[in-house]
Amino acid sequence: MTDQPGDTDAEAILDDPEAQERRERRRLPVIGLWLTAFYLVGLVVYLAVQGQNPAELRLNELGDFLGGVSSPIAFLWLVLGFFQQSREIRLSNKALHLQAREMRRSVDEHRRLAGGKSPELEK
Repeated sequence: MTDQPGDTDAEAILDDPEAQERRERRRLPVIGLWLTAFYLVGLVVYLAVQGQNPAELRLNELGDFLGGVSSPIAFLWLVLGFFQQSREIRLSNKALHLQAREMRRSVDEHRRLAGGKSPELEK
């Protein structure tokens, strides 16, 4: 792997940018799944303690119940999606800046190779 004697495979994996990117990409969905599961377990415990059974509700009451129960989950996933989209836009912006910098270097190299003989290249 590396020539440094202190490096181990674990350190090399931790320093791998692609592995960090994969972990970072999976982090928000995992958090969302855990929070959703925690919420649903809490809801089931609450209903069991209260002795309520949603199956006994009339259809309009069941619809109200399901709407009220699912709205916090929907809001959670909306917020997590916002954070993930913000992160993706930040990465895209960084990639565009790197691409522009590389294009400037390419133009400078072409100018240097041309020797400045053409007036169009000086603009």
